[in-house]
Order: sequence, then C-alpha cells, then structure tokens
Amino acid sequence: MRNKIFILSSLFCAVTTTVNAEPWVKPDDYGLRADIQQLADAGIILAPVTTYPLMWKSFINDVNNTTLEQLSPRLQDALLRVKHRYKSENSGSHSVQLSASANSDPLAVTSFGATNTQESELTAAYAYLGHNFAAKVALNHRSDGKNCLVNGKTTDDIAKNEQVLTDCNDTSLDDSYLAYRMGNWIVRAGAVEQFWGPGVDNSLIMSGNSKPLPAISLSREQSSAFETPWLSWIGQWSFTAQMAKLESTRVVPDALLWSTRLNLRPIKQLEIGFSWSAQWAGKGQPSSAGDFFDLITGGGECVDGTNDCDGELITRLGNQLAGFDIRWSDTLFDQPYAVYASTIGEDTSGGIKPVDRGYLGGIQTTTRIYNQNILFNLEYTDTGVACSATSATENCFYEHSIYNSGYRYHGRPIGSTYDNDAQSLVLTVLGQLSSGTDWQVKLRDIDYNSDNRDRYPNNPDLGNSITKTGFNSKQLEVRYRMLTMGGRLTLGALASNNDGAENDTSTFAKFEYNF
Repeated sequence: MRNKIFILSSLFCAVTTTVNAEPWVKPDDYGLRADIQQLADAGIILAPVTTYPLMWKSFINDVNNTTLEQLSPRLQDALLRVKHRYKSENSGSHSVQLSASANSDPLAVTSFGATNTQESELTAAYAYLGHNFAAKVALNHRSDGKNCLVNGKTTDDIAKNEQVLTDCNDTSLDDSYLAYRMGNWIVRAGAVEQFWGPGVDNSLIMSGNSKPLPAISLSREQSSAFETPWLSWIGQWSFTAQMAKLESTRVVPDALLWSTRLNLRPIKQLEIGFSWSAQWAGKGQPSSAGDFFDLITGGGECVDGTNDCDGELITRLGNQLAGFDIRWSDTLFDQPYAVYASTIGEDTSGGIKPVDRGYLGGIQTTTRIYNQNILFNLEYTDTGVACSATSATENCFYEHSIYNSGYRYHGRPIGSTYDNDAQSLVLTVLGQLSSGTDWQVKLRDIDYNSDNRDRYPNNPDLGNSITKTGFNSKQLEVRYRMLTMGGRLTLGALASNNDGAENDTSTFAKFEYNF
C-alpha cells in the first residue's frame, strides 16, 4: 500500500501543472470541485463547500490531517489531487498564467467550471500571494464579450423596441483583485467569478454564467464553529457579503447589487445555505445610506406607487431574490450518494408564495470504474415563475418593473444559465484518472422560454436573453482535459437538436499555461 501511495504521489507531482498562487479555490475546475465534494461527503472535510470562491484555509487542515492508508482508492485519488493542488498554489508567492480559448460558435449555456462562451478569449495574469495580502492583475481580451451602445444611441433608448445594444469586443481586467486578511476575514475588491449553491450544472442566484461582477466583498476565511454552547450546534459556518456595480448600458445605469450568502454544516451529512441578492440604486433611483438600510432591513414600497396601500400591495425595495438550499450526503449499501435542492424567490410581497419561486434539485453518486473516479449527477431546474398566485402569465423571474434590464450583467443572467421560464434536465458524467486527465459528458433536455412569451417580445435588448419564443433543445456536450506541453489542454464539442429552432454544433478548445 505504501509503495502504491508513493507512486501515486510522485505521479501527481510529475504530471500536474503548476497553477496560480491564490488564497481560494476558484469555480473554474469541475474536477477539483468533485474531489473536494467527495471528501466533504465522506466526512474528511468538515467545512461548508458549496460557496465559491472557497477559502483554502477553511478545509485544508482537514485534508492534511487525514491518513491516506485508511481511505478507499476512490478517496485516496481525490485526497492526493486536492493536496497537490493546494501545495502547488502555496509553494511560491508569485505566479503567471497564460490562457487562450476559441469556440467555433458562441455558446449559449455554461456550467460550473465551463464558462468560456465567446468566440475567442486571451488572458495573461500575474498573481501574488503573501501572508496577509494577495493581489492579481489579469488582462483579458474577448471577442463579443460585452454589450455596447449602438452609435447614436443612449441608455434612454434601451426601453424602446429597437436595437440599442450590440455585442462588442471586450478588453477588461476581469479576474483581477486586491485582497487583505483582517483576523479571520478576507476583504476583497475586484471582479472574481463566483458560484453559489450545491448545483453541479447550474445555480439560480450566482452561477458564473455572466462576466464576473466588479465588487467589494467580505468573506470569512476559516469556517470554525462558534465556541458558545447555544450556537455551536450549527457547526462550521461560512459567510460572504458583497456590493457589486452593474454596467452603465442598462435601463437604470450603474445600478448596485447587494449579495450575501451564509452556509451552515451542523452535521457532516448536511449542508444548508441561505442566499440573498438585491438590486438597488443606479441613475434616478434612491441611493442614500438610509435607502440601503431600508433595503437590508426589509423596508417596502407600494407597487401602485402610492404612499399608503394594503399589505398585499407592498413589495420589498429594489429587485430582490432570496432563498435557501440544502444538500444531504450519506452511503447506501456502501455506495455514496447525495441529494440536494434549492429554491429562490423573486420579489415576494408580504409572505413567501410558491408561485414566486424557482427550483433546482439533483441527485449524485460517485463510483470507481477501471481505476478512475466516475461521478454521475442528474439535475433539474425550473425558472417558470408566475407573476401572481392567480395568473398563468410568467416572464417574471429575473425581471423587475423598474430595473427593466433584469437580473443580468452584460446581457447574460447572473443566475440560471437558461434564463427565465425554462425547465432543464441535465445528466453529467465526469471521469477522473489518477494521471490528472479527466473527461466530462453532459446530456441536456431544455425547454427554453416554455410559455412561448416574453415581457419585451419586440425589444432585442430586454427580456429573455436566449430566445423570445419557446423551443425544446436536446444537447450533447463532451469535454476532455489533459496535461500536455507543460500546461493543460481542454477539447470539446456541443451538438444540439432543437425543436422550433435551428440545430447547432460547436467545437471549442482551451489551453492554460502557468509558471
């Protein structure tokens, strides 16, 4: 056994490329996330692990204190990969990353760790990791990476039924940040990709589908439990809060987005998360400190614009989404499994009404086949939200009567990659070899815009970002990643059979090199 472990450890060190020096795990590697989740499900990692970026120091001591010989081959592989990844990211203070990606066609949908949707993207980045300070400067150039105003148009024209916004090339500092440790808290300023929730394919509230949001955030670094007996029962916990600035090319330019997430791990089998986002401020909207206080304390306003109205007509300030998620993991006949669910409410009034909520749920297991870990995940999402308890009209999720651009950033949803009024069923199969090679297959059955209506049917700049009319799409996506030429190469393809729209095929490739 010891010889096997030595060989595996040596192999990882020999073939795994050096990666960026950063204080957290980014949501850009579905293989690393699968390894971390396996260790959490087995009770090796005790910290909550469904909020990304995920702080290394919240769980790495659990990993380092685990005796490898006591684990199954499946968990040994996962543990070795996580340990080596952490070692490579903390072996030096400086690192440089170069990456290039290309798609034959832009991709409409994303998933965890697979967010390169543009025709092409080039990135060069330098990262520094110190004891209390971390920084990264990343320069990105994307083809059609953001929305720009058409010549002669202004933001006042966006609400009109005409083309005002157009895709344009994007040179940005996305993924750049400054971070500083204060005790057990990390203060961060920058545009960093995020993913909130237990979903393997999708998230209803923060998915990484859009461009990273420029924000100032505060996050707990180590997720240690409270020492007081009356709070210790909630177990290890993590918390993050942030204020992000949205783009200027909106109906309400320069709106702000306040977002928070709290994770609890009361027992090793159970993780609970609470998420909340509130869009507020911006040009022409209340933006004082008092307005923000009303926002976070549950202040409301009358939907009819009056100052005095019945309680049923009071809605919370701003464009709000909030909800919770749970994930339960255990073993059945020595086979690990997990079930999870998430629900997010949209602009609820008075109380929580089921018609105001979107849903996500999934089941997952991992097994060992031919000396590789194989993950199977089946996930369902539903963002078909009715506008009221008595109405069959949808087109409400991610929409708002004042913030007409909705819960989106540069034309892509911040939440579900499938946007509103959609139902999806996705099977994900992920295979991981000890050598560092992995592959992923996704089978999707998606009903886009299932009610075949849109809040802005004649406006190309508002409403559903994928389609104004409904259609069903059956998709096959394959990805293969391998270590080569001192870096990591990803090759993939997507084929879709669409009922009600043109069929589509795309191929894509990405190469990452770090030193």
